[in-house]
Amino acid sequence: MPNFNTGGRRSPLPWLLLSLRGRISRAIYWLSYLLIVSVQSALLAQLVGAEEASLHRLAASIGPVVLFATIYCSLAVSVKRLHDVGYSGFLAIAILIPFLNVAFAIWVGILPGTTGPNAYGDAPDVAPS
Repeated sequence: MPNFNTGGRRSPLPWLLLSLRGRISRAIYWLSYLLIVSVQSALLAQLVGAEEASLHRLAASIGPVVLFATIYCSLAVSVKRLHDVGYSGFLAIAILIPFLNVAFAIWVGILPGTTGPNAYGDAPDVAPS
């Protein structure tokens, strides 16, 4: 069971999707990645559906902003997962390279994290203070 203890201060979702600090476990990585891919897929479905899609105009107008936001969220989640493994978050740049991004996402998602504290934080799934 993931530990989302943030001291009761705030929701962990902004930290999870926006912060480049901390560590996350494999389970949280896959759930986050599923959320991000779902948002991108919904946007793409509306764009591909053209005028027949119910939200095509909205998707066409906010699509670039949503795309850049989801790319940043993917970077943030990947950086935290790399931190859990003990690697530098700089390797997350690989998600910007077509075809390599899929292999990278799977690789990061299956690597076991380090037990106990490491250079990037005390434990996975806890926002750094």
